[in-house]
Amino acid sequence: MNEAADGPLPAILRKWIWVAVFAIAFAYVESAVVVYLRRIYFEGAFEFPIATVWENGRHVLDPLILVEMGREAATIAMLAAAGILAGASALQRFCFFMVAFGIWDIFYYVWLWVILRWPENLMTWDLLFYIPLPWVGPVITPVVIAATMTAAGSILIVLAGKGTIIRWRWYDWAIEMGCGALLVVAFCWDWKNILRVPDGTAHSGIPNPFAWWLFLPAYLFALLYFAVRLKQTIREGRPPGADGRE
Repeated sequence: MNEAADGPLPAILRKWIWVAVFAIAFAYVESAVVVYLRRIYFEGAFEFPIATVWENGRHVLDPLILVEMGREAATIAMLAAAGILAGASALQRFCFFMVAFGIWDIFYYVWLWVILRWPENLMTWDLLFYIPLPWVGPVITPVVIAATMTAAGSILIVLAGKGTIIRWRWYDWAIEMGCGALLVVAFCWDWKNILRVPDGTAHSGIPNPFAWWLFLPAYLFALLYFAVRLKQTIREGRPPGADGRE
């Protein structure tokens, strides 16, 4: 491996470390805000059913729910901004965003456990997001996705730092984003029950069994596809002389 390929790596690693520091610190802020909101809106509980109000067949949103939606949107914007500032190319910016998001999401639960000893375990149900519908799932599901995003983004960042040309085609993005959309559908699958929609069904508001039948195939296919394409792009994008030949 030549010196030119090695040169950018330390700088990229320093950026990775600072992005990680930002994500861990931001995760504490996020978890603290959630503790406050839960105390104000959900009486301090992390349990289901969540408070919902329906009048004349319409969902009446409490003003704090609107604040929560804005907070969630602002959170994504801040994590994306961290990726944009750290990356030097479009792909690298997205990879740093994945790292920031993944570490933030993992440490969000770490800090909640430190503060409240919650969640009790990885199968504890949680309300993940509220945009545009409530995302609900066992804690292990967002943690697994976050760990995968962190690993995938980090791998691509390191490869680019070593001089590997990453060729990620439009259809690669389409396939991975399509799998991501299916994961979102899995989280929102039980939304009528969670919001206790007055549609003639006696909804309890307690999460039903998670849609593993949709989550696992989408997650595993996305992971397998990434691994196959990663192997191909390493072989095709290896810099001259990296295999010992000029």
